[in-house]
Amino acid sequence: MSRREEIIEAALHLARAEGIGALSVRAVANAAGIGPTTLRHYFPSQAELHQAVAGAVVSGSLDDLAIADDTREPVQRLYDCLQQFLPPSEHQEAVLGGWFELYRLALGPEPLPAVRELLESGHHSSAQVLQRWLGMLADQGHVVPDEVGTHAARALALIDGLHLNLLLAPERLDIEAARDTLRWFAERVIS
Repeated sequence: MSRREEIIEAALHLARAEGIGALSVRAVANAAGIGPTTLRHYFPSQAELHQAVAGAVVSGSLDDLAIADDTREPVQRLYDCLQQFLPPSEHQEAVLGGWFELYRLALGPEPLPAVRELLESGHHSSAQVLQRWLGMLADQGHVVPDEVGTHAARALALIDGLHLNLLLAPERLDIEAARDTLRWFAERVIS
């Protein structure tokens, strides 16, 4: 593992142990067993550190699965990939609670700039993954190439809305209804 990867891993452990708000340069450097100057060599700004951490979270939780397998039906491939954004049924409350806490810390009455940077980086990384998936489908002729960015933005908005509804109104929208909504979206995107 490279030093950069060790720093990201230390930041991930710190975030799990003490929360997202703990990801300052000094705290991450301490967790990695290095000085802040050394950390700045690998991550010149806190924003770059947050981007790397958010990218690691997204890449660690979102897999391309069989999105490129043109022998499978494209709607099913996109749907399978999109489902990764939903919380697992057995940990739904905890995952959604953590998701909401991230938004609260980033955008609430006393927002933490570092958490907002992390949230923005996570959204950016998620958008890149969605664009990659949709781009692969566009390359195969299943999605209009000029609409890849628009569809990725719509998917992120839909996923955030599903998360909020799963958290606030589970009697109205359960995980199965959320999955049905993602399938509906995939059916609309595939041309």
